[in-house]
Amino acid sequence: MELQNNETNRGGTMNILQLMAHPEYNNQKRAANRLADVGLKTLQEKLNGRGTIEVLNVYDPNNFIPQITADTLNFTNPKEMTTERLKKHEAQYKLIRQWKSADYIYIYMPLHNWNVPAKFKDYLDNILTAGETFKYTESGSVGLMSDETSKVTFILTSGSEYETNYRYVNLDIAPQYMRGVLHMMGINQMKLIRAQGLDMSTNDKEEIMKSAEKELVDYINSQSF
Repeated sequence: MELQNNETNRGGTMNILQLMAHPEYNNQKRAANRLADVGLKTLQEKLNGRGTIEVLNVYDPNNFIPQITADTLNFTNPKEMTTERLKKHEAQYKLIRQWKSADYIYIYMPLHNWNVPAKFKDYLDNILTAGETFKYTESGSVGLMSDETSKVTFILTSGSEYETNYRYVNLDIAPQYMRGVLHMMGINQMKLIRAQGLDMSTNDKEEIMKSAEKELVDYINSQSF
């Protein structure tokens, strides 16, 4: 995790969380990473020191993202946990607190086998925790967050075109999955920005990227923070 500004989280301070989920996390030539860099610079210019921007790259080995295992599924009192289990428990709740404290969340990733990358799925498994981001009731689950508490922007890159190509339109799973997860938490609106068709020989990759960059910059600048 990298804190981009030095302000601490005080009442009234704007908190922004930028999540990056490219397996090749240190290659700035990757489309998702390039867009993340543009988004971060735009956010920094817009905030101008008036809030915090935290960047979490889930594939960076320095960032511990616990996997859901038989051990982590069995909830126990933290006072009774083993040292290893307590480490996972504390890491999970650190991620949850970070997610819940963010006013705006920007998620950058490539499409991976029609869905989100595996490590980001691990991340969401930690966030989607009963009693924290949703709760169970007699009539079903209820989200504990809302569109007022968290505004989510999902930036997705892909080699093929998934919204229009008949071969892939039924495999456009990632946006549906993200909307479903967010809805479970009570967040019902998600802005989707795509750079797709990047690997198709008939397309101009640089033109696609510049279009996505412009859409991202314009959208960030249109936000009210």
